[in-house]
Amino acid sequence: MAKITITLDDTLQDCVDGAIADTKQTLLDYLEENPDLDDAPCLSNDLDYDGRIHEIVDSAVPIYTQEIKTAWYLHGDELEEAYENAGIGENPRDNNGMAAIYFYISDKVAEWYYDYAEEIFSEWYEERRANAAADDDDD
Repeated sequence: MAKITITLDDTLQDCVDGAIADTKQTLLDYLEENPDLDDAPCLSNDLDYDGRIHEIVDSAVPIYTQEIKTAWYLHGDELEEAYENAGIGENPRDNNGMAAIYFYISDKVAEWYYDYAEEIFSEWYEERRANAAADDDDD
């Protein structure tokens, strides 16, 4: 009997990390465009009003068959759970399983946002206040 060793590149976390980085930048851009906010903007109502967050998540989903198969091999249970939680169908392997990967990444982005958006907003707000105070001192 022959023994074969296979190496798999697990890129799913890289996909999630990229989507989170883009979401963070979108949040910072939104704050700069809307400087009079008192609280962090809502992910779905404010940041995704024009579909930007959906675009970010969609672009993070792997498109190469081997990456998709590897994600399913290594993270199948989590991908199935994300698909089931989305409540959109019966088969998480629809569209070669890409829909489940989309929902998994989307869930991870939302978790990150709800954990860190308020902190990022507070830091941005404090920096803005400090800059305004420095500008007043210069006058």
